[in-house]
Amino acid sequence: MDSKETQGFQVADRRFWANDEEALDRAPIPEKKYPSYIEELKARTELAEQRLKDKLRKLEEENEAFRERLSRDMERRLEREKQNILLGFLEIVDNLERALTTSADLVSIKEGLRLNLDLFLGKLKAHGVEPINPIHEPFDPHQAEAVGMVAVDQPELDNCVIEVVQKGYRVGEQLIRPARVRVGQSSPKA
Repeated sequence: MDSKETQGFQVADRRFWANDEEALDRAPIPEKKYPSYIEELKARTELAEQRLKDKLRKLEEENEAFRERLSRDMERRLEREKQNILLGFLEIVDNLERALTTSADLVSIKEGLRLNLDLFLGKLKAHGVEPINPIHEPFDPHQAEAVGMVAVDQPELDNCVIEVVQKGYRVGEQLIRPARVRVGQSSPKA
């Protein structure tokens, strides 16, 4: 191996920035004239997402404003309906006050009370309130509340309403107050 001398070889570095570090700063940066297809799709997607977020935010704002408007409108309607109902009952109050200020006999006061009761029941009926009068009908626990039993001799009156202690009322099919009744019970024959 001694006979052979190690020969060195020389490498020529042809990279322009390897010898001159400032050349890298002076080198022109290539600009893309057109974005690649993927970059274009990505930009379109981001734009569509932003538009969608903006539309969603606007819809949420409009929805919230609609809810507030609807709530205010319902409150106004409720107040108007309350006023209309109470206005009808003020007529009864006026009649009762008139009866108290005039000196009349007991018969005319009783007649005035009856007329006011009829007026009051008429106002209730105008708002859909109906009395429940289950007299001589089979006892229905969905419409009436039994407060007592009454012995009856007739078998057809067994489990039927004999007496209404307190009237019940309903609006349409909805029960407001059940009628309080006494129910007939036939006595067992010995």
